[in-house]
Amino acid sequence: MRWLPAVSRTACRAAGVAATIAALVALATLAACGGARSFGISPQGVAFGLAAPRHIALDARANSVAVRPSDGAVFITDDRTNTVLSSANGVAFTPYAALPVVADQPNALSQLTFSPSAELFVARFGFGTAGAVFAVADRGTLYALSGPDPARRRLGLASAGNGVLLSTWFVKNDAGPSQGGLSLLSYDAATRTASERDLLTGLGKPVGVAVAGGTVFVSDQTGNRIVAANLDQLLNAPQPLASVTTFAHVESPDLLAVDASGTLYTKCNKSGLCKIAPDGTVSVLADDFQDARGVAVDTARHKLYAIDRPASKTSASDLRIFWLK
Repeated sequence: MRWLPAVSRTACRAAGVAATIAALVALATLAACGGARSFGISPQGVAFGLAAPRHIALDARANSVAVRPSDGAVFITDDRTNTVLSSANGVAFTPYAALPVVADQPNALSQLTFSPSAELFVARFGFGTAGAVFAVADRGTLYALSGPDPARRRLGLASAGNGVLLSTWFVKNDAGPSQGGLSLLSYDAATRTASERDLLTGLGKPVGVAVAGGTVFVSDQTGNRIVAANLDQLLNAPQPLASVTTFAHVESPDLLAVDASGTLYTKCNKSGLCKIAPDGTVSVLADDFQDARGVAVDTARHKLYAIDRPASKTSASDLRIFWLK
């Protein structure tokens, strides 16, 4: 190997340092000019350690997303075909289970959730006549749980252990205001039946539900807020609670996800995706969504998935993947 003269080595080092400084200056200039937003992340999102999101174009009108903890497989609902789609890598999606179509009713599938035994559940909105919860035991194999009230418009769904689900719902009569709550569905996979017990009432339009550290969180879209309650207290109460603590104020929240630290993620404002810290502090992570819908956290792989759904029914949805700290 030929060694460069000392003066040449010094010059090379200087050139390398200069190049590094130039690159840092360029990055700073880009950020000052709103470069972070050009990647779909707010300045707060950059501060929280979010990397530039990956955009996956979906051949679907997606609403909800969930991650199977065992292998990181990604599942989404598609209202265009009334199916659940799955992907091993979060990029190429194929049909996993087709739900029965309700005659004279638009397709509207809601939140997905996995039980501890890896059984997948999905809610059907139902528009006041056909609300339902389906269990997907394997690819192409599913059944509806009999027992839950079909008049309830179902949106949020979260597993609270094997044999129990938390379901958000609301009812609406003519032009009157929506009235909703949170219920416990205790199901028997062998008989395919479920009993329903109300835990929380007095909400307007509850959408998402998530559980972390013994606390259940519900997004109430009508009230522009996230409410919180102790799950054990709800389960042990002799009757449903009619009021509950407001944990955070968020404009237009939607479906919810929670990470291992207890941080929540949901839609906020017209075009935002927000993070809600365990102390209730709300921060905008991204502000260029058309309509943020379902969110899911892959804890093992440090990923946050979010559905971006356009207003046009003929336009494809996007799946955004953010890399978390």
